[in-house]
Amino acid sequence: AAYNDLGFVYSLTDPDKALTNYETALPIYKDSYGNDHPKIAQAYTNIGLMYGKLELYGDAQNNFESALKIWKKLYPNGHPNQAIVLLNLGRTYSQLKNDKVAKAYYKAALLQYKNAYGAKHPVLASTYNLLGGLSLSENKFDSSIYYFQQALMANSSSFSSNDPALNPSPESSYNGQVMLYSIRYKAQALEEKYLNRSIKESDLTLSLRCLQLGDSLVDLLRQNSRDEGDKIALGALANETYEDGVRVAHVLSEVTARPFFYKEIAFYFAEKSKSAVLLESIADANAKSFAGIPQDLVEQEKILKADIALLSQKLDQKPDPSHELELRKSLFELNARYEAFTKNLELDYPEYFNLKFNSATPTTQFIRKLLPAETAVVSYFIAEKSSRLYIFSLTQRNFSIATRPLPEKIDRIVKGFTNSLFYSDPATYSQTAPVISELLNPKLNGSIKDIIIIASGGLGTLPFEALPLGKEVSDVSFGSQFWINRYSIGYEFSASLLAQKTARKSNASSSIFLCAPIRFSAKQNLGELPGTEAEVDFIANLFGKNAMLKTLDEATETSVKNSELKQYKYLHFATHGIVDEQSPELSRIFLKGSESDDGDLFSGEIYNLSLNADLVALSACQTGLGKVSKGEGVIGLSRALVYAGARNIMVSFWSVSDESTSQLMTGFYQNALASGKPEYRNNLQLVKVKMINEKKYGAPFYWAPFVLIGF
Repeated sequence: AAYNDLGFVYSLTDPDKALTNYETALPIYKDSYGNDHPKIAQAYTNIGLMYGKLELYGDAQNNFESALKIWKKLYPNGHPNQAIVLLNLGRTYSQLKNDKVAKAYYKAALLQYKNAYGAKHPVLASTYNLLGGLSLSENKFDSSIYYFQQALMANSSSFSSNDPALNPSPESSYNGQVMLYSIRYKAQALEEKYLNRSIKESDLTLSLRCLQLGDSLVDLLRQNSRDEGDKIALGALANETYEDGVRVAHVLSEVTARPFFYKEIAFYFAEKSKSAVLLESIADANAKSFAGIPQDLVEQEKILKADIALLSQKLDQKPDPSHELELRKSLFELNARYEAFTKNLELDYPEYFNLKFNSATPTTQFIRKLLPAETAVVSYFIAEKSSRLYIFSLTQRNFSIATRPLPEKIDRIVKGFTNSLFYSDPATYSQTAPVISELLNPKLNGSIKDIIIIASGGLGTLPFEALPLGKEVSDVSFGSQFWINRYSIGYEFSASLLAQKTARKSNASSSIFLCAPIRFSAKQNLGELPGTEAEVDFIANLFGKNAMLKTLDEATETSVKNSELKQYKYLHFATHGIVDEQSPELSRIFLKGSESDDGDLFSGEIYNLSLNADLVALSACQTGLGKVSKGEGVIGLSRALVYAGARNIMVSFWSVSDESTSQLMTGFYQNALASGKPEYRNNLQLVKVKMINEKKYGAPFYWAPFVLIGF
């Protein structure tokens, strides 16, 4: 049993190790139980599954057939376990491109399931999905739609219609994820039928209605999930629904008499794919504020979340086994307490529940009303399945969608571009930059001078400011004209977040909190940053008596966690920072330690800060990076600061010398104070163009990594 369990654990990450453990378990089971026992059949099934993962389909088939013989001997009249093996034999033959035999096995499995469970059960729905997939691969569109409709009926407690124009309610599903697959597959079958046979607009509109149901189902699944990790994993599945929604709505916008209506839906789906979990977390915090939840309960939740974040962070640091067991037990208990706490809030304060789960995606008209005449919002959406890029451009006067094919190896081109900036390599820049600039160029009206970029996927770590304006760039020097020469540029996680921020202004006075440790502890093993002392001194002098300066031993983590931080409009951290792309919760800002804190301000601890800042500047290394997660974007320090209450953030994509960083930061604040207005994008543009013109720090390496997130 131990070998079997080890096999199961490894099956998620390492099929070879899983196979070794399963094959070790088999002869031990045989010695204990003989050759015809359920455990032997299960062992053969597990071994077959791993051979399938390793694409050794002949070995997989042999093991599944050995398992099937045992189940038939033990249960001559059939059994659900026998159906599982039949299903896997069907999958194996499908991989071998023998669809006729695969279909026979699927139908045999379906019959066994029906005998065991009746007409309604999620496993029947999964089997119908497989049959529908086979029919769709053979271009038998009506047959595939029929099977997906049967899947929806089998997985719904109250839906029993064969009419493909009808769908069940999301709340009626036995298994939400299985229903999400069924509804997506049905939408794809209707779309394929439109494209390859019918050319009937009704098929396409039915497809879109299915995807809108899928969107509602995703929202329901998120509501019922308490764990952020589970929600982010759901984001990858949800993103496939959103991609289909963008594509189908965009096609409809080009073939119907109501183009704007369907363009709006395409934009809606594209926005749903961005920072969904972050937006839900912010909506949750806002809901607590507006629903009148007492402060003592808010504080109680804050303590619970802080304790959970601390334990998660300790577990990610790979403690010794005995300590790990203790931490996992404590974390399990805390999560249970937090889940019970949240459920009680939703019961005792129904208005909180309504506010939390009813934050609508803003319309394009709403966003356009927020924009000044010279400002554009440009939202990018990468459709991986169709290898296309969608560009949604919104200005005060116009809303348009452009779509372009993605070049082959686009990730490699993007990486080459950023590397050319980091290594100051004009030759690589001349090869990659024009390609990316032409791909991403929204081709805006000449009156536009200010762009807010909402990136998608890996584009979230690309400095658009350094793209060339022209189509050709010399390979001996960087082009003299960049996007930054024409536009002031800012970034945002999503249009929904942009809309939220317009309603949330900082009421803090024009004061600044500056923090620069300069020298670090032996434990932190970091180099000194002597240039940061002059940087923060200069900025403090600009603000005079409105500056709170913490340097050297005063620049502690404890001082940052102080509730008085809420009174500052500007927060400036001149220090080292690191982003852990594998475990974003281990991303941190390095400060001084104290009796109560170790000096490492982790991402999880930033989430629990309560800020009222109009701008947080991280004059540190790589603070703009993070883990790129489907349906969520870049997860790192920036996201944590937005949740904590920062309206605008300045971060960097790579490490730059503290001298040039100091010049950029001090110039930025000089511009901000001189303008008298929080025009941060314009303030940053001015200092970057000045660095370009003055030549000493004119290479993109020095100014390109610093970007502004906010509106």
